[in-house]
Amino acid sequence: MNAFVTFLLILLGFIIGGLFVSWVFKDDDDTTVRSEEYYEQLDENTRLLRRNVELRNQISKYKEEERKRLKNGEYLLSRDETCRLMSDNVNHPNHYTQGDIETIDYIKDKLTDEEFRGFVKGNVLKYVSREGLKNGDEDLKKSDWYLNKLIEVLEQ
Repeated sequence: MNAFVTFLLILLGFIIGGLFVSWVFKDDDDTTVRSEEYYEQLDENTRLLRRNVELRNQISKYKEEERKRLKNGEYLLSRDETCRLMSDNVNHPNHYTQGDIETIDYIKDKLTDEEFRGFVKGNVLKYVSREGLKNGDEDLKKSDWYLNKLIEVLEQ
């Protein structure tokens, strides 16, 4: 055998060996699995995008309906309703109202007139003293409320 034939046989061996190795390590199943996963993810993304568009359309429709309602005055409350619904931390704080009676009325019922006047005066002093330290203008308004309550008691 001459060198050329030997060379061709070796080359042919490498070619056949390469084909064999590529055939052995060829992974059709893995490629199929990956493409199935890809298409499943693509379907999920498409579904999510469609849902996103639906939700955006619903939100736009809702906002437009709300604008129309506001424009037509559907949400306007009467003055009495507005006052009733608003929390009034000075005149009728929610945390001092239990059932049908306010705490201040209960205290007045349980104390003598002199004791109640002392209680009210103490609250006037308390709220004037802490103005600027805690709730600012609200404390002055509470002090004013108690001062008016004291005047009301004195006029009775």
